[in-house]
Amino acid sequence: MQHTLGNQLTGRCSALALFFPLFFLQGCGGTEEKLPQRTAVSGIVTFDGEPVEGASITFRPVEESGQTANGRTNDEGQFQMGTFEGTDGVVAGDYIVMISKIKSKSIAKVLPEDDPNYDPDPQPEPPPENLLPEKYSQAETSGLTVTVLKGEEITDLKYELSE
Repeated sequence: MQHTLGNQLTGRCSALALFFPLFFLQGCGGTEEKLPQRTAVSGIVTFDGEPVEGASITFRPVEESGQTANGRTNDEGQFQMGTFEGTDGVVAGDYIVMISKIKSKSIAKVLPEDDPNYDPDPQPEPPPENLLPEKYSQAETSGLTVTVLKGEEITDLKYELSE
């Protein structure tokens, strides 16, 4: 095989084609160093003294520049909060807390038109039902708050909900 200018350029272009995307991928997804520091926050949610399984907890920042955090209770009502990934903690700040537990709906099966059970005029699905008092799911009415201080882990938050 002869080494010509064309072969050399083809080889260099192939190498560039392989490595060029790596420069762009380096900035994707954010790195841990660029994300704000988070503090571990965990606790328990009860309703009328009983643990609440499957509740969604949202920490909405009071400041517009803050980061929302989310969590979900386990079968014992315990939760851990996360901001960017899973249970990675909460950015320091003041938060309004919202808690809800939405009753899971069965997914309506779409039937073909030739099915004897096909309904050409199906009834609309009712809206999802919150199994906790609605006031806890709204920032304006929940009355629940938390202050997270930088580096001061919170492991004993208790949200005791009632009618």
